[in-house]
Amino acid sequence: MKKLILFTILTLSFSCNAQIYPLTATELPENSYRKDINNDLQAFEGTWKGTWKEKTFLINFKKIVNQYDNILKIYIDRLIGKFQVKDSNGNILFDNLNLADNKAKIEGGKIFPSGKYTLSYVDPDLCLKSGGIMINFTNPNKTELKLKFYETSQVLDSECFYHGKPIDQRPEPIPQEIILTKQ
Repeated sequence: MKKLILFTILTLSFSCNAQIYPLTATELPENSYRKDINNDLQAFEGTWKGTWKEKTFLINFKKIVNQYDNILKIYIDRLIGKFQVKDSNGNILFDNLNLADNKAKIEGGKIFPSGKYTLSYVDPDLCLKSGGIMINFTNPNKTELKLKFYETSQVLDSECFYHGKPIDQRPEPIPQEIILTKQ
């Protein structure tokens, strides 16, 4: 009886441990863990700032550990991003810096061997405006960061507040490309 109980406990403890993979891994089995084994995300963490089109873009990246991803069905270490955009007069155009972490509009995915890190952007406040973001360092000190935003196509139904407006009159919360400096 004691052996059966011990065997059951050991079996359960081994089955509860997720297989651990690095952030560069792809096609992971369900319930595995894409972990920041090499602590690559730490250098991205913090506040970054840059300007584009007479606007100031400020973004804060924060590392979230062991978060379950409902789509990929894995646990993952990732960055989340919260940002603020101001015009040249200091007026706030977009601001989600105070959102709860689980409501962040930017979520990280994976890092490539080159050091580039992918993130996704989905904004329910802007008619589900969405796209992919790629970030990478531009200098060896890791004090400058290049951010590239690739907007995905968007279906604008009649409920959307900017339905029917020309492209140049639609909100632009994230620059297509910008160099950011660590603050």
